[in-house]
Amino acid sequence: MILSFHIEYRTSWGEEVRVLGSILELGNNQPGKAIPLQTVDGIHWTLDADIQAPENGIVQYSYHIYRDGKDTRMEWNSLPRTLYVSADKKKVYRLQDCWKNLPEQQYFYTSAFTESLLAHPERNAAPKSHKKGLLIKAYAPCIDNDHCLGICGNQKVLGDWDADKAVLMSDANFPEWQVEVDASKISFPLEYKFILYNKKERRAVAWENNPNRYMADPQIGANETLVIGDRYVYFALPDWKGAGVAVPIFSLRSEKSFGVGDFGDLKQMIDWAVLTRQKAVQILPINDTTMTHTWTDSYPYNSISIYAFHPMYADLKQMGTLKDKKAMTEFNKRQKELNALPTVDYEAVNQTKWEFFRLIYKQEGEQVLASDAFRKFFENNKEWLQPYAVFSYLRDAYKTPNFREWPKFTEYKAEEIEKLCQPESADYPHIAIYFFIQFHLHLQLLAATEHARANGVVLKGDIPIGISRNSVEAWTEPYYFNLNGQAGAPPDDFSVNGQNWGFPTYNWDVMEKDGYSWWMKRFRKMSEYFDAYRIDHILGFFRIWEIPMHAVHGLLGQFVPALPMTREEIEGYGMAFREDFFTKPYIHEYFLGQMFGPHTDYVKQTFIEPTETWEIYRMRPEFDTQRKVEAYFAGKTDEDSIWIR
Repeated sequence: MILSFHIEYRTSWGEEVRVLGSILELGNNQPGKAIPLQTVDGIHWTLDADIQAPENGIVQYSYHIYRDGKDTRMEWNSLPRTLYVSADKKKVYRLQDCWKNLPEQQYFYTSAFTESLLAHPERNAAPKSHKKGLLIKAYAPCIDNDHCLGICGNQKVLGDWDADKAVLMSDANFPEWQVEVDASKISFPLEYKFILYNKKERRAVAWENNPNRYMADPQIGANETLVIGDRYVYFALPDWKGAGVAVPIFSLRSEKSFGVGDFGDLKQMIDWAVLTRQKAVQILPINDTTMTHTWTDSYPYNSISIYAFHPMYADLKQMGTLKDKKAMTEFNKRQKELNALPTVDYEAVNQTKWEFFRLIYKQEGEQVLASDAFRKFFENNKEWLQPYAVFSYLRDAYKTPNFREWPKFTEYKAEEIEKLCQPESADYPHIAIYFFIQFHLHLQLLAATEHARANGVVLKGDIPIGISRNSVEAWTEPYYFNLNGQAGAPPDDFSVNGQNWGFPTYNWDVMEKDGYSWWMKRFRKMSEYFDAYRIDHILGFFRIWEIPMHAVHGLLGQFVPALPMTREEIEGYGMAFREDFFTKPYIHEYFLGQMFGPHTDYVKQTFIEPTETWEIYRMRPEFDTQRKVEAYFAGKTDEDSIWIR
């Protein structure tokens, strides 16, 4: 079988076009195995490749630009070029391609549309092959399952411009459409247009709004198929619009809940979205935030793992039923009590669920961990699952999430963690229960995801910009983070002192060296469950408000990165530079009385001291940072102390 590649690309000196394919003769998708095309003018590139007809009848390939033997550019490949070929070993496919850049309506090619909103769950068969064929391929992603793309033209085989007799195209590679026409029945030149066809009503509902597409005689040979690709089709249709709802999982309490919303309730939320014709359900972060086992852990943006889900969101009914009927009756009783509360009792819910986890793990754990489904999950997630499970175990064993205070394992060493996770280890039962819980959470959220996709609803996740400095990631990969800084927001009308979130900032220079693999893995994991996700505070990818560790408020931070101004630049604007005024707290006798009133003398004697300048003071060394002031007033709850602090 011959694949004859033709593409127009204006290369610069020293560049060449190569093709990388899904079958051995085209490089087997291995870097450096791409096959060069030939050219005589640096514009028109060709290659005739003799290949073995693939058993599955599918060839996938993409074009790349090489310079000095290195891949320097590849075309947009989110939707791979797919060619369905016959089993005829003597067949020739002449491929007339164009370089693929990002499409104008790229969002329509995302999984949110292709797997949910405009999904085609039941695809057509691959287009029928002909001895002498004209295969036309086109991109049209914004077509729902009730419609399809068709071609109508000036040939009988294309309906003679009667749209109701148009030839309909296959969505086998949706959102690309394909059809192969018997070229022996075409009298060139050919003129045609794409139409939008309603399959239920069996009629054309729209023509593409541009001049006729034209093709002179392309001289198609015997036993040859000419493939015309990279056609983009647009119809004069209203823009796609959809409504949705944003809600935290913990708010989705139902009669089946256990005092708090869970992944089982998420399915009911999706059902409600369908009933109300909504197209998206967005949820708040669902990562494990357990640090102290108290209500202070309830903030969803301060997680101990960017991968692990909060055990609180487990639907206990889906995990199984306790064989101990007395115990099960007691849990059913507690369920009703917790559900009857007007608000979520965070601590009671988590304590009760953990009691259930331990019992169901003792009953079912060995069988679940021996299953093929769990083994597959474990192998795919081992990189983060083992450190998370060990971290959680050590957090409880040492009574703190601050790994710097642990008597052992303060420094993460993969080989030590691997030993703890072996079944023969004495610690294994305390660690493996986290494997068990995360596996169930994975199954439950995945079920909700599949339920959403099946009903045309997009499930949208939330990725916090920061990580906790007492987290698995800070423990295992500290080099990615600036643990000596705090992220936050500058002062504004809503917060005159700014915001201090306490999260470490990112070492972007370090992340860049490995191609931002930390973020790529995080996004890839999220895409297993979500077809869209919000990145919390996305500005943080470009600059972040970084606050020194000695500060309490966000007021004392600065943007990183930022372009500072020199003293000379400031003075160049006509502003006299006063280092003592501009870079240190300016404390004047005049406003001390206004601020502290009857406590002024106490403040002057205790916290500040005079400078060389008349009526100007500075903080005493023991109080020259906010953290020092905070420490001095720790535990003092009288009104005067709170006011002075």
